Amino acid sequence: MVTERLGMSPSKALEAGTRVSRRSAALRDSSRWLLNSSPRIELGTELDEQLRRLLDLLEPVTGAIWELVHEGYEADWYCWVASHATEHAAILDRATLQRLLAFPGDLWLDVCGDDVDES
Repeated sequence: MVTERLGMSPSKALEAGTRVSRRSAALRDSSRWLLNSSPRIELGTELDEQLRRLLDLLEPVTGAIWELVHEGYEADWYCWVASHATEHAAILDRATLQRLLAFPGDLWLDVCGDDVDES
């Protein structure tokens, strides 16, 4: 449904009723349609750059996203940010924040240490 409405394929789709993971018998209570800014983690790519990539893809379908939300779908911006020992700061400029405000959903930042597996 979401794929057809937005006219793009997700990075990953998870269906309600499927197992949460191979190690758990718990079943997913809702479906998820995920879009990543890149196929894999890109060390050194800043958060604002990744958000701009997603915004470039999603801005043409802003109306369709709002329609889905009005029909009961939920939307979030989930961002994983590695904070390095050198006190790296994630910066979101006003222009990127303004673009985000045109969309439904909250901005979730998952900030973690610098123990990223680089393999």
